Amino acid sequence: MNLSPRWCVTALAALGALSCSDPVPPPAQGAFLVSLTSVSPSNGKTCPSGAAFTYDVPSVLASKPTEKLTENTYLHWTVDGESDAKVSCSVKGSSSFSFSGRISSGVEVLEISNGVLANNMSGTAQVSLFNGTKLSSALTSPGADCMVSVVSNSQGVQVKPGSLWATFICPSVEHQPGEACQAKGTFVLENCTQ
Repeated sequence: MNLSPRWCVTALAALGALSCSDPVPPPAQGAFLVSLTSVSPSNGKTCPSGAAFTYDVPSVLASKPTEKLTENTYLHWTVDGESDAKVSCSVKGSSSFSFSGRISSGVEVLEISNGVLANNMSGTAQVSLFNGTKLSSALTSPGADCMVSVVSNSQGVQVKPGSLWATFICPSVEHQPGEACQAKGTFVLENCTQ
């Protein structure tokens, strides 16, 4: 069999293109810890749980309380597609950032939208959360009025395109007409859209 040089060059180029394709990006992953407390009764609304409670995804509070997510500890995470978990997120920018994310595992959810960070690494976002064992409906901040601060620890400032580790405080997360709680917590988003 006699092959032409043109065919050989074409075949090599095609094989080279196949072997040089981009690797599949890793799935989004993250974690969160949320604490809910009652708001002042002067606004006429009550926290639906009737008491303060804290929950996390993945759940480590009960089994390994010293390993819970904090500004200095991030040892456990939830990966999109593993078990019943779903994680999606976006962290875009360089000196300032826009971000959003959703982490859910079973009946526990944290969703962050309309997030912006100024170049001082603080900003705002809208937060919605749900815990099916404690709440009958999701609680959502009225707007993007939750204060967000990027974690800065011994490893440096924890934000870059595609990932964010931050704390948040929401004066109120609500379900109309009469439910409201204060919320604060910590979250990590990784392998996000950049």
